[in-house]
Amino acid sequence: MALPPHAIDWMNRAEIDYLGPFVKAWAAFNAWYRHDSGEVQERAMLNYAVSNHNSRLRRRVLPLLQDANVTADSQALKQAICDLQIKLDAIHFEVTRKSGGTERVSLRQVCIRPRPINAESRTRNNHEYRVRKIAGGDIELTVIATVSGIVRFQHVQPSYAPNNVYAEAAFLALSAAQQVTLRELYDSCNPRPMVDLIQGGGPLLQAGAMAFQCTQEDLLAGLVETIYTMRNALLHGEVDPDPQVLSCYEPAYRIVMQFLKSIQ
Repeated sequence: MALPPHAIDWMNRAEIDYLGPFVKAWAAFNAWYRHDSGEVQERAMLNYAVSNHNSRLRRRVLPLLQDANVTADSQALKQAICDLQIKLDAIHFEVTRKSGGTERVSLRQVCIRPRPINAESRTRNNHEYRVRKIAGGDIELTVIATVSGIVRFQHVQPSYAPNNVYAEAAFLALSAAQQVTLRELYDSCNPRPMVDLIQGGGPLLQAGAMAFQCTQEDLLAGLVETIYTMRNALLHGEVDPDPQVLSCYEPAYRIVMQFLKSIQ
């Protein structure tokens, strides 16, 4: 027998909204890594949390991710990780980066080692290929003939956007070999290289019903990065009140709470 309207209303009111608890849990986590890292920049703080050998998060959470660990804390963390990715797989949750591009929130597509573009160069077949940051933060790409000093190609763009470069008429005017070399160099400068932690070809790591192919270190880094992205999307007003999107914050909350429990 179907529920009457007032029963459905009460059932809907009984559903727990995890946004508030999630924000508070992340605030506590943020306060920890800000204090323990001693860093000023947020990126450096996060890098400390997942990579520094003095990080309590790294020391205490990595053992929980081991397959052989069957403690209650380990099982709870692994199940929350599994639940989070299952929910993310069920939707297409996207966020907008500062550069203007979009990225899907998922452990199947996560940047665990962001890196700045400074200056890179390569010399091949009497040509020098350069990619560098210039005044104002723009990215400059140059191809110069080393003998004559003639500039074969030069392009400036505000952020990393390889497809825009490769569509330029001046790029298409380069020889096929020159195009390949410049592509190789610029693609290697990607400030946000993406990895797939589930089908990435690494060692098998079981988390609940989901099998990951990555190291414990990479899974920890991917979790922190993914949940940090979710936190930013929520606080910056990017989260649509879609029940499926909002439900992702429940396992994210459980993961952060397990982090906090581990670093106490």
